Amino acid sequence: MKKILLIKVVVCATSFCGALYAYLQQQNDLTLLRIELPALTDEVRLLQEENMRLALEIDQFENPKHLMQLAQRPEFTHLKHPMIDEIIVMNEGAQIPNQAPLEQEREAKSLFGLPSVVIGAR
Repeated sequence: MKKILLIKVVVCATSFCGALYAYLQQQNDLTLLRIELPALTDEVRLLQEENMRLALEIDQFENPKHLMQLAQRPEFTHLKHPMIDEIIVMNEGAQIPNQAPLEQEREAKSLFGLPSVVIGAR
């Protein structure tokens, strides 16, 4: 009788200690995450600021004034604007085979005011 009671007490104590250890380990893990959270928050904030800075830099770079300034630099002097006869216009959709190309172009321009696809120099 006393042996069974002693075994029950040992099993209960071991179970309680195991549950207490698991709870403390979970609290330690949670504390570690709370310590790391401010550093990660700062890193995310810095990345967001860097993304906004890069987006602004891209917008400034793609500004037409800046692109025209770049076109005048010596390394880009080989580039030129295409002449009217060098521009190829390709219309979207099916073409009517018995219509002349000039009539097809007029038809495409009359639909929306502008051709659907414009390709630069040949």
